[in-house]
Amino acid sequence: MDIHILETDPAVQLAGYELARCLGEMTGRQIEVVEGGKPGPQPDIYLGTAETLAEIVDLPQVDDRQWDDAYALRSVDESLVIAGVNPRSVLMGVYGYLRELGAEWLWPGEDGEVLPQIEQVPLAGFDIIEVPPNRHRGICIEGAPSLDHVLDMVEWMPKVGLNSYFLQFQIAAYFWRLWYGHALNPKWEERRDLSYEECEQLDRQVIAALKERNLLLHQVGHGWTAAALGLPSSGWVEYDGEISAEMRELMAQVDGQRGLWGGIPINTELCYGNPEARRRVIDTVLDYARNHPEVDALHFWLSDAPNNHCECELCRDYGPWDWYTTLINELSGSLKEVAPDMKLVIIAYHDLLWPPEKVELDTSHNNLIVMFAPISRCYGHSLADPGCGEEPTLQRPARNEMGRPRENRSLVWLWQQWDWTDRANCFVFDYHFMWPWMGDRLSVDLAQLLPQDIQDYDQLGLSGLINCCTQRIFYPHGWPFHLTARLLWGESPDAADRAHYYALAYGDDTGLAQSFLEGITARSGGPTHQAGRWQQVLSEQVSELLQFLGQRRSELEAAADRAEAPTHQRAWQLLLHYQELVSRFLQVQHSEEAGDLKQAVGQIEAIQQFLQETEPEVAPALDCHVILRPLNELKDSWAQPE
Repeated sequence: MDIHILETDPAVQLAGYELARCLGEMTGRQIEVVEGGKPGPQPDIYLGTAETLAEIVDLPQVDDRQWDDAYALRSVDESLVIAGVNPRSVLMGVYGYLRELGAEWLWPGEDGEVLPQIEQVPLAGFDIIEVPPNRHRGICIEGAPSLDHVLDMVEWMPKVGLNSYFLQFQIAAYFWRLWYGHALNPKWEERRDLSYEECEQLDRQVIAALKERNLLLHQVGHGWTAAALGLPSSGWVEYDGEISAEMRELMAQVDGQRGLWGGIPINTELCYGNPEARRRVIDTVLDYARNHPEVDALHFWLSDAPNNHCECELCRDYGPWDWYTTLINELSGSLKEVAPDMKLVIIAYHDLLWPPEKVELDTSHNNLIVMFAPISRCYGHSLADPGCGEEPTLQRPARNEMGRPRENRSLVWLWQQWDWTDRANCFVFDYHFMWPWMGDRLSVDLAQLLPQDIQDYDQLGLSGLINCCTQRIFYPHGWPFHLTARLLWGESPDAADRAHYYALAYGDDTGLAQSFLEGITARSGGPTHQAGRWQQVLSEQVSELLQFLGQRRSELEAAADRAEAPTHQRAWQLLLHYQELVSRFLQVQHSEEAGDLKQAVGQIEAIQQFLQETEPEVAPALDCHVILRPLNELKDSWAQPE
């Protein structure tokens, strides 16, 4: 049996060699990859897009082959055809076929790959069409990742049906520097400061990996206001350099003062009533677009701070939402000329949750995507849960008096005011795996929340999700994120699928792992509206949960000792680490609620030391930086003066 690659596109080529690799490991036989050919009586596999296989396989119609995905697995005579509407869909089709044979990818990296042994490669009887209901299924870089962490994630994405990756800022230097600098872990041996050029090179390697798989590239977002002034625009960093009088005049005037907002350039708005400020922003975006034709979706956001918009006479006639729309309208048409295939992503976020009031959004250029970013939402309820808040009575706020709604009902009401009818070109930008994952299985059970959240998207007119998330959110296992990917593809995993995932992860002792995890959930008290990150267990249940965790420790250790396969060994190692970390956080909560802040601070310091010492063991699955940072803040807030 051979695998025939019918096109030269890198993603189709990769699909062929990945299929050969996996089938070779599953059968113990050498599988050859050849170029060209035509399905016939020979028992081979053929890979290609609709361009080469349209006469052989009927693929579903999609609105836009650049943005939409679909594939077919079809038995033709003695052969099997795997065809996609675009090159990445062929790659996804290959992984879909392998999943039909029992393969799975539990998390990124080699030890997350499960390839069962099979005697024969089945080619007959396939007639499968897959069309995901959500166009946007992606990941946004956050947290403190290494290059390997991100490349592993990019490699994993098409295996579970994800199709887009968002590199924030013009260069994602802020995130790279968090990992390579390791400022919060002095025990980490290899620490170094990266230059801007080194960070740019890391970005280039990620983009090359994305393009090899034909995955969609999103870039930038915040930072345009800073870049328009020639200031640092890659991250939330303070600027202590000189600011000329000319530059200051372009900055927003708030409370009679013009200057950097909190000292951070990307948090600073401009004086949009000033034509020069608008010109600089537009020119900066268009110059970037000209120089980066590889970008599929260019995010155009304003600053990353609320209630900081200009109050001068030039700006008073329009609210923030109308100035933003003015910029979008001017930019959209020009971008169409500069980069005809590039989408412009605009954001409903902070002050801009409100749609424009006086300026009509120009959609005539057909290049806009609207992104709903409910950053202040509650994760104790699903996004469209009518029980999360009272009937909204919101009034459009005065300038710089926007309150951030904490109830999902109000946030959804604001989104609905946009009345955006082009579902394919909008998505939600959410933060499940940025903060709430830290409390997962305590009260925010993401595996319960996400199915309802993603089901809500359709009724809200949203075609998918880009996860604003740390890249290392497979702790203590990867089921919630794996589940998210499959839900976005349109599957409906149930309790049996979860049990199967656990079985692949934990092996023969899967029942013990599942009962342990479910036991934590049963004792945590359930969702709490707007709960703190780790203090989410009901007070009266802290002692009971601590006792449960302690009683199960020896059983977990024994199961970890019995694990032999690398996948199982890793899964049990992470579960033991999780048992220890949760126990320590519950002890902190117990001390704080008893009023002993001195003891609580000491316990936090012990957690910090535990994370610093064990980070090498858990780094691919757990972003210790994202936990250590709020621990510092919490410890400082509780520290008693001497």
